[in-house]
Amino acid sequence: MKNKMKKSKGFTIIELVAVMAIIAVILGAVIAAVQGATNNSRIASTLASIRALQTASLNYYNTNGGSYSNLSLANLASNNMLPANVTGTNAWNGTITVAPDANGNYFDITLTNVPSQATATSLSNAVANLTQAAPTYTQSSEKWVGVF
Repeated sequence: MKNKMKKSKGFTIIELVAVMAIIAVILGAVIAAVQGATNNSRIASTLASIRALQTASLNYYNTNGGSYSNLSLANLASNNMLPANVTGTNAWNGTITVAPDANGNYFDITLTNVPSQATATSLSNAVANLTQAAPTYTQSSEKWVGVF
């Protein structure tokens, strides 16, 4: 008798599961990289808005007799001191506000909807050279405040 070997056509279940596992690992790495890049671009966008607000606020200070009193986004916009891309909305669909402190000596920029302490820390590190005091972040209200 001849021993006939049956030739298999196709793949075994083990081979298919192994390929799916490899694809899942690669896909997981790609998704993590894309999410990190998205957050970095949001931080960069917000940093650009903060720098624009800082410049506009300093212009307001100089044209307002050396005071930040009545400083607001509306006043900056009405005096044509804001670039068109600064609209009062931040990269996390929250708000950006600017307001003077009680004495009119400094101004606060507040961002809402900042999603995490890690994001707030990254943002704070990015603007550290612009601030006169360390920015603060409140987790419960997802609020970031920088004092300039």
